[in-house]
Amino acid sequence: MLFFYTDILGIDATIAGTIFLVATIWDAISDPIVGWIASNTRSRWGRYRGYLLWMPIPLGISYVLLFYQPNLEGWALIAWVGFLQILFRTNFTLANIPYSSLSSEMTFDPAERSQLAMYRMFLGYAGALIVSVGTGVLITKMGWLAEEDGYWRVAIVAAIVATILFFICFKNTFELPQKSKQTSLKLKDALAMILQNPPFWKLNLFVVVGMAGVVLLYQSLAYYFKYNLNNEAVLGTGMLYLFIVLMLALPLWLKLTTLLGKPKTLMMGCVVLMIGSLGFYFHTLTNTSITLTYWYLAILGCGIGCMGFSFWAMLPDTVEFGEWKTGVRAEAIIFGFGLFFLKIGLGIGSFVLGLLLNYFGYIPNAIQGVDTLNGLHALATLALFLPALITFFIMLTYSLSATRYGEILRELGMRNK
Repeated sequence: MLFFYTDILGIDATIAGTIFLVATIWDAISDPIVGWIASNTRSRWGRYRGYLLWMPIPLGISYVLLFYQPNLEGWALIAWVGFLQILFRTNFTLANIPYSSLSSEMTFDPAERSQLAMYRMFLGYAGALIVSVGTGVLITKMGWLAEEDGYWRVAIVAAIVATILFFICFKNTFELPQKSKQTSLKLKDALAMILQNPPFWKLNLFVVVGMAGVVLLYQSLAYYFKYNLNNEAVLGTGMLYLFIVLMLALPLWLKLTTLLGKPKTLMMGCVVLMIGSLGFYFHTLTNTSITLTYWYLAILGCGIGCMGFSFWAMLPDTVEFGEWKTGVRAEAIIFGFGLFFLKIGLGIGSFVLGLLLNYFGYIPNAIQGVDTLNGLHALATLALFLPALITFFIMLTYSLSATRYGEILRELGMRNK
């Protein structure tokens, strides 16, 4: 999106990054509210599944509009883009929080939750892989022009496919019967549960810094391939290597969680990211060798997969921790705030990238100076080093181990009898 805003719509990089940040502030308001609404939803399909039926079409329409190029300039264009960001993010929240909450309602078994997280990540990144590689291919094969309405046409295709997949997901998911009769959830009780949930806060600190790093990497690669490697056309191939390795490594991370536990597995993923980032940065041949760049992207993909998998495998466990601590069970509130912090990371990453692009003297569609090229190299190669280091130290203090979680489940079982 940032590349689309700067190089297609011609919006200043700092303003484009600020649009993402402002939209993220809106998420701060909408995510917890939607979580509370979803927790109190009652329908014949359960609390969460109904949203998979109600939201796909509005979500698809707002997604397509994101890539529409209006005949606007200046502040009118900025207002249009900002409005569409808010509209899309609201619809995304209404669809994604109930969808995410299903993982804590379909099973209470931690191993099965890890498997759900692995499948979710594998297929989610399969979708990302298809979009990353397929966008350029579809534009080329169909003879569409990216600088005109090529992205918009691709968005229409993607929205149709995604809408169909939402309906398939609705048909093939379920919610377990509740152990006790559910009463309306009071927002103040849910917030009190959140405040007394240290594992939840540590996970969300990790996801903020982690997603800021991931989006910084993903978005900076478009500039890196275009200006450092002078080969924008092979960006899709680079993302192909990253995503393939990411997906192939997911079963390994799943296996390691059964042997080492989720926190230690995440720490191993952080080590992979730090090694890959430093190698990518200091190996100066990456500015001239596309093949070498592919290798480092593959290493980073392996570590990124561990981060994403670990977050979605560990977040459902904080639902039971909160219930054990306060007696309040609020899956959608947990996932609502979790998605909020994830989006905070996305917003920070885009905002920081916009600032740094201007700081390094980046000029869209022009020959870049040496300082700018060095800055783009640092952005693309070191984006995940600091987030991985911070996450490593966060996990050193994470106390919700598999053993402790089992004890909590037993105590909850006895309490609910």
